[in-house]
Amino acid sequence: MGLYFQNSTSKTVWFAYAYSNSGCASEGDPWSKTGWFMVTPHTDLKVRSGPVNGAKYFFFAENQDRSLSWAGELFTQLPDGAFDWCWTTGSSDSRLLGMRKVIVPVTSVNHTINVV
Repeated sequence: MGLYFQNSTSKTVWFAYAYSNSGCASEGDPWSKTGWFMVTPHTDLKVRSGPVNGAKYFFFAENQDRSLSWAGELFTQLPDGAFDWCWTTGSSDSRLLGMRKVIVPVTSVNHTINVV
């Protein structure tokens, strides 16, 4: 059971994602964001354990030279280095990047986000 990132490209891809976290409510928004998860070509990586059915996530992904990216319309600051922050946190080395929304079906205890 869990959330997986799958890389169906021929290049290494780095993923960041956001998830609901009531512990961040005092920061102004009950969401956390974390990254970067490296997924080599044609493999997958489990990034969250437990049932994910019915949950909503957001993700952003890009390859090393940033020539490929998978983005969305919900913008937040993401730094170049590893992070585990509340949604509203940023830093001077962050980029404002758009994350793509994913709603996991209620019937799916496992879910894979695949980039092609």
